[in-house]
Amino acid sequence: MTKPESYVDYEAAWDGYARRWRAAHPDLSHLGDEWIGREAGAADSLAAYVALIRDRFVVPWIRPEDTVLEIGVGGGRTAALLLDHCSRLICADVSAEMLDLTRRRLASDRASYVKLDGTTLDGVADEAADVCFCYDVMVHLEPRDIFNYLTLLPRVLRGRRLCVFHHADTLSERGFRKFLGDWRHSIGGRRHGEAFSVMTPAIMARFLDHLGYRVLRQDGESVPRDCVWICTAPEPAR
Repeated sequence: MTKPESYVDYEAAWDGYARRWRAAHPDLSHLGDEWIGREAGAADSLAAYVALIRDRFVVPWIRPEDTVLEIGVGGGRTAALLLDHCSRLICADVSAEMLDLTRRRLASDRASYVKLDGTTLDGVADEAADVCFCYDVMVHLEPRDIFNYLTLLPRVLRGRRLCVFHHADTLSERGFRKFLGDWRHSIGGRRHGEAFSVMTPAIMARFLDHLGYRVLRQDGESVPRDCVWICTAPEPAR
């Protein structure tokens, strides 16, 4: 198959979002603070949503000695949480604008930055991290893009090889309402990079099983619209 003439341009979408953000949210300090989990049924305030992410998906799983790779750092909200609980943080994103915002927010010599191309993890060294953390990102990725990242991750992980993945659940009540509100903007084979993907836990379970990931926990309650997985990645193929 040849590459299609049109495709989901995640990089342009999120670079554009970052440039528009300040005008749209002049009252907020950091990009990402506008997402408080209310639509997802997770929280009613920024503080409550940050506490949920920290208490359920960071503190129980991240160790002080860990190097964490975060895919899709956005404005750095989750990155700031992770950096409080790990040794080093590799911040990766397709958007150079987002990486710049995160760099300024963290201002830490324990963080490094990798500009991704959307299809590979080039720029991330072999066995670079103990943990991959990907939160509020896969909700925007098409299933094939999610599967692609799952195939790439084993090369860059070491040690515990722990992964935290958060994606949309279109078949949940809130997820289907989100789908009904979005579908008209993504027809005819066209889709904006900010749009929510059509994804389910059953598809993710099949992906993880096929690729040899070991599921430690599947959480469909903390963020009722979505699903969060804690799992370990397989050893890379030699």
